Amino acid sequence: MRARQGVFAFGLALVVASGLAARSRAAAPEEREAAIQKVIAAQVEAWNRGDAKAHAADCREDVLFTNVLGITYGSRAAFEERHAAIFSTFFAGSRLSVTVHSLRFPRPDVALVDLETAVTGYKGLPPGVRAAADRSLKTRMLQVLVEDGGQWRVAAYHNVDVKVLPDPR
Repeated sequence: MRARQGVFAFGLALVVASGLAARSRAAAPEEREAAIQKVIAAQVEAWNRGDAKAHAADCREDVLFTNVLGITYGSRAAFEERHAAIFSTFFAGSRLSVTVHSLRFPRPDVALVDLETAVTGYKGLPPGVRAAADRSLKTRMLQVLVEDGGQWRVAAYHNVDVKVLPDPR
């Protein structure tokens, strides 16, 4: 009996050790960064096609989304629904461009992405949101992505418009 317990304990130790070794062999920072860049590029491409489903595809089911008006939603379904609404109204036919200001990994499986965005070609803007001098809507966005089973997913998406002050003239 003790021999079996010893074999079981040894086998369990091997399983735990191999799991820890796998975690320590996490993708190199460059590979993780490239994977995150692919997620961001897919979001931009989906926006530019007006495809809300594709735009939401890399979001977790429980994504926390705050839009430029400060309204917060708590699911991928709500994220997709909100984007479908804006893609069919004031952002119909618009173009999104993004610049990654920083991409940090506080842990190998968590990424913080600070983005500057510009939306052009829109039909209108949400109430209280103003265009920049070049007529683009500029925002700053923070996305938190988590890696789960080899797939990076957006866990939080916080987007705020860059405030444009009225011309004093």
